Amino acid sequence: MEDKDLKYNEVLNRLQRAEPVLSDAEGLTDSIMQKVEKMAAGAGRIRLMRISGMLSGVAASALICLFAYETLNYPVSPVENHSRSKQSYTSYELSDYDKIIEKAVKSRETQRAQKERLNAAFIAHSKIAKQYHHH
Repeated sequence: MEDKDLKYNEVLNRLQRAEPVLSDAEGLTDSIMQKVEKMAAGAGRIRLMRISGMLSGVAASALICLFAYETLNYPVSPVENHSRSKQSYTSYELSDYDKIIEKAVKSRETQRAQKERLNAAFIAHSKIAKQYHHH
């Protein structure tokens, strides 16, 4: 074991005393400078990405706050006291949304009635036309 330790120490001492030999010192300098320039250029992009990420986070937070504010201050349902029945509401208590729905339902009912009248008139006309052609 002692022999291995001596050899190890001897090799280690040689390595510590040996001077590095550069075959192309100018090429090594150029390579180092190019890498430093690339890192400096990349730092600008990284900074821009961090700033845009922070701005996106601020915008998202603002939208969430706006959504929460509107949700809390502008209820969707016109019912404030849920114990009241829907029949107790008069037309002036309905929200704009409910008024639009009410108009759409009435319009649909009117269209359905007109369609039924047209169908009845067409059937009557068809019967008259058949009788006329048979004579």
